[in-house]
Amino acid sequence: MFEIIQSIMYAFSHALLWPCCVMLILGVVHTLYLFGGLLVECFQRRGEAKAFSDRLKPPLAMVRRTGIARYLRQCEKDQGCPAWLAIDRTEASLAATVDRARFWIRIGPALGLIGTLIPLGPALKALAENNLKGLSAGLMLSFGTTVFGLFSGSLAWVIANTQERWYRLDLAEVRHAVEESDA
Repeated sequence: MFEIIQSIMYAFSHALLWPCCVMLILGVVHTLYLFGGLLVECFQRRGEAKAFSDRLKPPLAMVRRTGIARYLRQCEKDQGCPAWLAIDRTEASLAATVDRARFWIRIGPALGLIGTLIPLGPALKALAENNLKGLSAGLMLSFGTTVFGLFSGSLAWVIANTQERWYRLDLAEVRHAVEESDA
């Protein structure tokens, strides 16, 4: 009975290895794509922040900032929308952008751990059989998935924290403009 359970668990976990590896490759590619977007946004954010009092007409240097541009788009889409509702909608939109990176902060290392543990079983079996080729192949795959998982998670952490800080500043500028125009 125990051998049946053991073989079922081995077959199931071994079936998860290749989907895990494919997801890790996609994770690295996606986080590199997000990092490219972060670099573009960093270039767009150059220049000093300038306070503005008309909530619908920020200075040109501020319009290029993602948070302010999204706020203006919210106001254009629904022109009868109160300013505070547009700010809340913008905040939700910006949070969704940050969540794309946050996804990989947790999933990347988890997939890396899964990809580390699954090949260790066959690698240890190869060691017991004195099959050094099988051992080295299992260890290479095991450590490679660890690196991919940690890389995607770490890069996503940098992206999410940077975007979150930038977007908080953008929303603070918009809130200030709304308060100035209401006064």
